[in-house]
Amino acid sequence: MIICLDPGHGMGNKARGIYDSGAIGGGIKEETVAMHYVNVLRGILMRMGHQVIRTRVDDKDPCPVSRRDDIAISYRCQRMVSFHCNAADGKATGTEVFYRGENDRALAAAFSRTVSQQLGLKDRGAKTEKESQHTQLAIMDFDKCWLIELGFIDNPTDRARITDPLRIANVCEALAHLIVTG
Repeated sequence: MIICLDPGHGMGNKARGIYDSGAIGGGIKEETVAMHYVNVLRGILMRMGHQVIRTRVDDKDPCPVSRRDDIAISYRCQRMVSFHCNAADGKATGTEVFYRGENDRALAAAFSRTVSQQLGLKDRGAKTEKESQHTQLAIMDFDKCWLIELGFIDNPTDRARITDPLRIANVCEALAHLIVTG
């Protein structure tokens, strides 16, 4: 299987030459968390024998959000997963997964449930992209794409869990199996 992994935000995400850290909580940047999850998951998927394409490889690699789906298309990926962290008021908690098509809802729910269980956070569920803070998510122009919000980076409990190395390994191991079998 060819899988595209997208660490959200980063250099040139919104505007050429401008670094977009995403949300920040306790000095931790969303784009850094997303990149870490992608790299751990990539290693697991590659050990399983799958080809993994990343939309960007570090915080200097420019990749506009409008091009990320094109990368998955050009490599003929079968699935694409984008990683992000939420932020609100410091009190909101939990994981959620966004999807576009009705055929993608079941896997979105499985992703959300799995991430929630592995992190020990509230499962906010699977939601259509229209239920996100945006009416449309550019990344979801790729047909089989899911956007995972790992937790709220501005909530100290969520942040501690989404950055815990053992929990990261467990989340990525569980997601790897869902991505290839789901």
